[in-house]
Amino acid sequence: MRKHSTISLRKVLSRGLIAIQAVVLVGFTVLAILPVMLTVSEQQGLDDSVIDDIVKSVARTETGSFALSETKGLRTIQLDYPDLWFVVVDAAGHVLSQGNTPLQARLFPQNLVHFSSANFANSDDAVMPYAIVRTRDTADGRLWVMTGGGPLMGMRIIGHVLANPFFLGLLLLLATTTLVVIPPLIKRSLVGLERVAQEAAIVDVSKTDIRLSYDGVPTELVPLVRAFNGTLDRLDGGIARQQRFMADAAHELRTPIAILQTRLESLPDGPEKRQLQRDTARLAGMANELLDLQRMAQSPDSFQPVDLVEMAAQVTADLAPLAIDAGNDIEFVGPPAPVLVQGDTSALSRAVANLVHNAMAHGGPKVAIRVEVTKNGSIAVSDNGPGVAPDHREEIFWPFHRLSQSPNGAGLGLSLVSDIVTRHGGRISVGTAPQGGALFEISLPLAA
Repeated sequence: MRKHSTISLRKVLSRGLIAIQAVVLVGFTVLAILPVMLTVSEQQGLDDSVIDDIVKSVARTETGSFALSETKGLRTIQLDYPDLWFVVVDAAGHVLSQGNTPLQARLFPQNLVHFSSANFANSDDAVMPYAIVRTRDTADGRLWVMTGGGPLMGMRIIGHVLANPFFLGLLLLLATTTLVVIPPLIKRSLVGLERVAQEAAIVDVSKTDIRLSYDGVPTELVPLVRAFNGTLDRLDGGIARQQRFMADAAHELRTPIAILQTRLESLPDGPEKRQLQRDTARLAGMANELLDLQRMAQSPDSFQPVDLVEMAAQVTADLAPLAIDAGNDIEFVGPPAPVLVQGDTSALSRAVANLVHNAMAHGGPKVAIRVEVTKNGSIAVSDNGPGVAPDHREEIFWPFHRLSQSPNGAGLGLSLVSDIVTRHGGRISVGTAPQGGALFEISLPLAA
């Protein structure tokens, strides 16, 4: 059997919204910082991220002066930019210089403490800045750093911005908000759809008047609900026509059957007469079963309390003459107290009678039939015949399905029994009787 794949609308929408928010945030950030980067690049030129690598490479000696302890980051920058130079000054006047420092930068390095941030342009090339000055607060105090000849500002500033904790925190906040807010919002939006699914789940042959409601259903799914309701309308019409046909056919059959039974009574006694009477009784029972099904379909809520003990005992007593006349044995076993269920007495009687007839027809010669009612609301009809093979225990309830080629019956009896039991909210099962034959057990819900 092919396994159908399903998708969760909530997960798809949540993931899509998070992805869209992330793309929009990244795009907005890039577009927002690009003009700023170009403006700063024109005024500053040099990438001031090298300042951090310089400061990390500065160490204090025991005398308080500076010593250079190059970090891996600074060595990488020096290899890429051989003209890199820098001057480091502290408030006490200690100076550390590295590289080919220009003369102008070596004249008065202590004066750097008067700047917190500055960009110096070259008088010969006003477009390209000459050097930059930045301050950094360290564990050893504030340091002033002037540098030049290093990397220029480029597109990697965007990477620095995207890796900024503020940007990552904003992205995490949006994702968390989406996960917390969007799924409940989607769930509330799909409440109408879930209600429609619950309504569709209870539609069956006994509740054909149910139609799915449109309240709260998303507009995009209204055509689907409308199409489903249209399908139910067509099915309801077809079922109604079928029920009318069954009722008309049953009514039409009852008259010739009654005439046939009357004429049989005038025949002389003999085996052939008794066999014809049994066959006619089965035919009359089938017509009555069709009428019972039609009556239950038209008024399914007209059930009344039914005592299973009294009903099954009466059916057994009515069929005892036919069973004994055919050389069979039949007995009834039930509890002394009533066992009450809600149902249709006539329909349940015919269901039990049909099972007894089935045992007489397929149990073999001189079959022993047992009808038993238990206090938990079950009726069991068993025999000591050949039984029903496990492979056929489901298909015997199919309409017009017969395991044997016996001319007796049309294969409708067990199908009608199953239909009657289903309409009563019960179930029927087939097993093996203790005496080795077939065991049909009807389980019905007890009346409150």
